[in-house]
Amino acid sequence: MKLCYNDYNIENWTYAKTQGVYTMIRDFKSRGVPIDCVGLQTHFTGGSSLPGNFQTTLQSFAALGVDVALTEADVTNASATQYAGLTQACVNVPRCVGITTWGIRDSDSWRGSENPLLFDRNSNPKAAYTSVLNALNAASTTVPGTSDPSPSTPGSPSPSSPSPSSGSTGACTATYHLTNSWEGGFQGEVTVANNGSATLSGWTVQLALAGGQTLANVWNGVNTGTSGTVSVRNADYNGTLAANTSTSFGFLANGSSSTAPVAVSCTGR
Repeated sequence: MKLCYNDYNIENWTYAKTQGVYTMIRDFKSRGVPIDCVGLQTHFTGGSSLPGNFQTTLQSFAALGVDVALTEADVTNASATQYAGLTQACVNVPRCVGITTWGIRDSDSWRGSENPLLFDRNSNPKAAYTSVLNALNAASTTVPGTSDPSPSTPGSPSPSSPSPSSGSTGACTATYHLTNSWEGGFQGEVTVANNGSATLSGWTVQLALAGGQTLANVWNGVNTGTSGTVSVRNADYNGTLAANTSTSFGFLANGSSSTAPVAVSCTGR
């Protein structure tokens, strides 16, 4: 059994309420207060659509060491795009443990006049149902181990982030940034760029962690090793980089963030 904090209107990372709940959960964790997960009700109405930073919100809560879940999802007129987006955001965050809708058919919904669910009043699946199913099926076949299929890396801003470190081999460059930190752990991001004139078909980054630092999770890349010098190669979906383009991968690590990875190098192929 898990103890979860569940709330509404905390999906947008820039909202004061979201920041307040984030601060509260961080305080709970720092003081050893029992808390296992955060539930986001995910009621998206005509005046409150899926925010572009929704995945950032999920990942930022997860980075505190709790699971996250979408607990009461419904969307005005069952927008297939928004349902696909909220599903993909959850898929992209390793600690997002589930999606629950508020009801099954529109006739069951507390917002029935807005037709917000995946099945109509006659129990027929809508386009939104297909969009959710497609996102889940794609994830089950493309996520290798600890990576996941996100074109962007989540993270939350940290005003105390140290200067980024970077390294390169030929046209491939890698730049590290600290995106979030807490007592006993941190979240980092590495941007991989192709500064050459030819397309890269793949890349590998060597990330040398400081003493006491260990990788807990990686997304948008596949790692070999969890401590010392760690190798992270591209996932199946982000290895091809045209000239003057970039991608990124992120990771959660245990240990102090006061010392940045001591070396970052990138090899393209």
